[in-house]
Amino acid sequence: MEDKKHKHGFNTPKDYFKDFDDRLFSKLSEGYIPKKDGFTVPEGYFNLFEETVLNRVKNIKEQPKVIPILSRKTITYAISIAACAVLVFSIINTNASKITLDNLQFTTIESYIEDGNLSFDSYDVALLLNDEDLENLVFDEEIFSEETLEKYLLENIDDTTLLLE
Repeated sequence: MEDKKHKHGFNTPKDYFKDFDDRLFSKLSEGYIPKKDGFTVPEGYFNLFEETVLNRVKNIKEQPKVIPILSRKTITYAISIAACAVLVFSIINTNASKITLDNLQFTTIESYIEDGNLSFDSYDVALLLNDEDLENLVFDEEIFSEETLEKYLLENIDDTTLLLE
């Protein structure tokens, strides 16, 4: 089992961490650690820094390549595709059956008018007709004949209701 253990390869000397604190403090007291870090900045560097950067930016002659999103080529393609689509739909729709008043059922038109979707009075209808159409109209003075009215009254009204009224 011992030889199958993973060995990481790092070794420390024996009793290294026992007296580590003592050795560290002795090195610090000897002045072994330098007082300066060794990194210096030239004098006046930050005073001239802004000017230097701006001059470098102004002197850049190469402009980056800009690719427009909508070029003439893409607009031309889009217009041609739209024109083809309109052409195809117009060809398809010419073959479709056309709806005329002859195709509509009379009851459909009547229910549309009775539902209040279309309101015409006699004056509106007269405006749509020309003089010749108006002369050809035949007006019935009697809507119901006397015989039809008498027959209806005899069948639907009782003698008792007549006496009460």
